[in-house]
Amino acid sequence: MKNVKLKVKNYGLISFYIFNLSFLIFNCLFLGCTPKAKYLIENYFPPEKIAVLPFNNQSVDLDAPVIMRYLFNKRLSAVGYNTIPLDEIDEKLREMGITDAGQLPTTTPKELGEKLNVDGLIYGDVIEFKYTTLGFYYARTVQANFKLFDSKNEKLLWEDERKVSHKKFEFKDIGKAFASQLIEKTLDKALRSPLKEESNGVVNLSIMTLPRR
Repeated sequence: MKNVKLKVKNYGLISFYIFNLSFLIFNCLFLGCTPKAKYLIENYFPPEKIAVLPFNNQSVDLDAPVIMRYLFNKRLSAVGYNTIPLDEIDEKLREMGITDAGQLPTTTPKELGEKLNVDGLIYGDVIEFKYTTLGFYYARTVQANFKLFDSKNEKLLWEDERKVSHKKFEFKDIGKAFASQLIEKTLDKALRSPLKEESNGVVNLSIMTLPRR
């Protein structure tokens, strides 16, 4: 009789935990499990018009800052922010003698804001953008830092840094695994979309921390 009561009690506990886990999964899927918004100053309100500046590159991939900037600008616009075309930004920057992100520190957010006619500026820094293959092991990693400045008072309004990495071990056939990874990497480059999943992950997670307009 004691064993029966114990089983009933354990069953009740298991049911309780399953219910709570199901409730958590439901909230994540339907209500949204998103990173918390980052407000760095009081009475923060998103700038009316934003320019996504050329991204700095610490990685060894020359395409990385171009890809990440494009994805960030596209996603930022999709969530309701008023952005200006990237080619328009680059043309005006060239008029200022700025042709890459490394030259941005030669001017100020206020000067950039006036030249571009925007209220906010996004600065980006690609920290990692790599695809490592070692026969039985591969890793795809993207990491980047983003900052939003108010161009009028030059205050840093928001900053976020994200890293998305996928790793996999394949011990069955090392030769076949290496060939498969090499083909995948070559196709990524050929299609000009290397590390697309990881890049989108970094961008989407970061933009989730911005307040919605």
